[in-house]
Amino acid sequence: MTTPLAHILRVQGHPASGPVELAVFGTADPDRIAGLITRAVQQQLGVAVAGGSFYSVSSGCVTGLDLADGRTVVLKAYQPHWEPAFLTAVQRVQRAAHQRGFPCPDPLAGPDPIGRGWATLEAFLPDPGLPAPPRGGPSSPELLDASATALVRLMACVDGVAADGLEQHPFRRGEGSLYPTPHSPIFDLDTTAEGAEWIDEWAQRALALRDVASSPPVISHLDWSARNVRLSPSHLLAVYDWDSLSLAPVAAAAGQSAATWRSTGETSDTEAPDVGEIDRFLSAFATARGASFTEAERSVAHGAALWVMAYSARCEHALEQRTPWRRTRARDWLRTRAGDLL
Repeated sequence: MTTPLAHILRVQGHPASGPVELAVFGTADPDRIAGLITRAVQQQLGVAVAGGSFYSVSSGCVTGLDLADGRTVVLKAYQPHWEPAFLTAVQRVQRAAHQRGFPCPDPLAGPDPIGRGWATLEAFLPDPGLPAPPRGGPSSPELLDASATALVRLMACVDGVAADGLEQHPFRRGEGSLYPTPHSPIFDLDTTAEGAEWIDEWAQRALALRDVASSPPVISHLDWSARNVRLSPSHLLAVYDWDSLSLAPVAAAAGQSAATWRSTGETSDTEAPDVGEIDRFLSAFATARGASFTEAERSVAHGAALWVMAYSARCEHALEQRTPWRRTRARDWLRTRAGDLL
C-alpha cells in the first residue's frame, strides 16, 4: 500500500525546510504542496499520483512519487531563479549521459512552472547507499581513486554535448562578488557579514588562484560529493543531483571536487580532506585522464578547493547567526589547513 503524499511531506519535512518551500511553492503547507505536485505530474505525464515514497529539501525540494501506472518517478522543484534555460540544458546533458550508459536518472519532463518555481521529472534510480565499513569509509584510498576516475568518466561522457544554458547556473558569482547567491534562503550572507571577515579573506585568496585558469571550460558536476555520487571501491554506481552541472576549467572542477568528494553533509561528517588527500585526488584524476597537471593548473585546483571550503565556512557562519544549528567543519579546516594550499 502506497503512502499518501501529504503524509510523506509532513513526516519527512524538516524545520529548516520552510524557507525553501516558501520560495519554491509559495507555501509550506504539506496539503497544498501535495496538490501542486499532483497537478504538475498530471500535466507533465498525464498520469495520476498514487502516493509518495520520500521527500527531502536542500536548495530545492525532491519528492519520490508512486504513479497510478506503477512507475516511480522523482519530481524536483526549484526556486524561481533556477532559470528554465539552465534546467533545459541540464536535462539535455543528463539525457545524453543516460543514453551513453552513464549511471544517472533518465529525465522525463520539464521544466514547467510549479508554485513560484519550476519542476522537472525524472525516472527513479534506486540509491545503492554509501559503502559500508570497514573498507567503505568514504576516505578510503580505493574510493578516492574510484571518485576521481568517475569524474573523468563523466567529463568524457558528456564531451561534445551542447552546453548552451549551463552558463546560467543560479550559483554563478556576480561581478565583484566573493560568493554566489546561496543555495538556500536559510543562508543570508549579506546580513551576517560581521565576524566573517577572516573567511572572506580566504575566499579572496582562493579566487586569486582559481580564476587565472586559461583553459576552456568543460561540462562538469560541481557538487561532486558522497551525498550525490555512489561508489564501490572499484567502480561508479550512480550519480544524482544533475542540476549541479556547470561549466568550469578542468583544473578548477577537479580541485573543487577534491575538497568535496567524500562530504556526506551529515553531522557525523566533521573532518574535511587535508592538502595531502586533495593532492592524492588530483593525482588520481590526472592518472585517469592520462595527463598530468602543470604547476599552474595545480595552483588553480588548489584555489578551487580553498574557495569551496570558504563558501561552506561562510554558510556555517550565517547559519548559526539565524538558527540554533551549529557546524564548524569548514571553519575548522580554514583555521588549521587552508594555508597548506597556498
